[in-house]
Amino acid sequence: MHALELSTGALAALKKEPIISKAFTWIGKNGYSKDTNPQGIINAGIAANKTITPLLIDKLNSLAKVIDSDLEYNSPQGGPELRGEIASMFNRHFNPAAPVIPEDIVVTNGCTTAIEMLAFATCEPGDRILIPTPCYAALDSDMSARPQARATMVEMPLEETMCVSQITYFERAIVEIEARDERAKMLFLMSPHNPLGVSYPKPVLRAFFEFASRHNLFVVVDEIYALSVFDRSDDVTPFESVLSWPDLDAYIDPSAVIVMHGLSKDFGLNGFRMGWILSPWNKKLLNALNNYAPFGYRPAYTDRMITNLLSDHEFIDNLLVISQKHLAENYKQTADFCTSHGIEFIPCTAGHFVWLRLPVRVCAKTLQALGRITAAEASKVQWSMYNELVVWENLICNERVYMPPGQAFSSVEGGWFRLTFSISKPELDLTLDRLSRGCFL
Repeated sequence: MHALELSTGALAALKKEPIISKAFTWIGKNGYSKDTNPQGIINAGIAANKTITPLLIDKLNSLAKVIDSDLEYNSPQGGPELRGEIASMFNRHFNPAAPVIPEDIVVTNGCTTAIEMLAFATCEPGDRILIPTPCYAALDSDMSARPQARATMVEMPLEETMCVSQITYFERAIVEIEARDERAKMLFLMSPHNPLGVSYPKPVLRAFFEFASRHNLFVVVDEIYALSVFDRSDDVTPFESVLSWPDLDAYIDPSAVIVMHGLSKDFGLNGFRMGWILSPWNKKLLNALNNYAPFGYRPAYTDRMITNLLSDHEFIDNLLVISQKHLAENYKQTADFCTSHGIEFIPCTAGHFVWLRLPVRVCAKTLQALGRITAAEASKVQWSMYNELVVWENLICNERVYMPPGQAFSSVEGGWFRLTFSISKPELDLTLDRLSRGCFL
């Protein structure tokens, strides 16, 4: 008998093991716990807002009684009450040019599913989705594992990532794609940005929309960190939701624009697996997504609990204020640490993490400690992707701090890491202490 073969798509998926997968195996075996494993690995790599966990636990426990309807099917795209509360949240906090209504929204079981559904809805297998680097680590898998769209990272110098000049790199990418007789179909953006933690300036977004319009691209703007903006100083770029643009149609057909958001980041509810897609300007797309919605079901219990949570506007609005205060405090502590240790970093204003580059002397120290180089060779060490992985593994296994390496985010330079500061204050203190001792003493 001949062995049955898996599909081409399944075989391709088997070859795509993320760089960071083994880190989670190590953390699973030796994860930090204040009470049971204080010497374990601290997870300072997952973008999860733990600064508001106690408030959420108390609130959610007050909503936790199971009722008869929780045992039944619910609306796969989100019931009208849930979508109504999501619309209310948008209307209170995103300053939309026109009020968001429940019919504009499709709810999914997390933004991973939302991205996958959008790739299915807009791309044929093999179509290209353009993404500026550095970028969120899981996009390639989300877009390609089942939809078989091709996430295409557009590389550029880090100093141009928030500049209009980066459009030159996207134009080049289009030329290269079309020269291979292939097609680009979507531009995927995150604002506030992951991993840089800043919002795109409006002129840059405008240039992106005009570029997409010239090349007939859909534009997805993932605003998952919109309510985690913790710095609104006059001298920083403000976050402005695409929904707030009254003149969007001056730059692009609005039917090409799609907005994403969800529970995981701003609300500290990663484990509840709920995201939503918004496109007030494209009812045909929403209808297609509604047809996909049964593949992104959430439990009826979850939908009802989150409806009740979001309906307490006073609690939610206060929670966001507290969250932003805690994020600002933790970021300041992290930025001060970086400054005092000569660590290059991108000043951020939003999100849960800081994009930093360890000094090359940390790389040399690690290589020497591991016996990879001699003391005489230390002065010649440079950052490379290989050396970055060596330092990364050493940080996890020996210093017991996990933060993902830059290459997991398609960084074009070695030595960059994303450090999550939205962990609890005691964990942040311990993380920075371990980094200080392991990297600089």
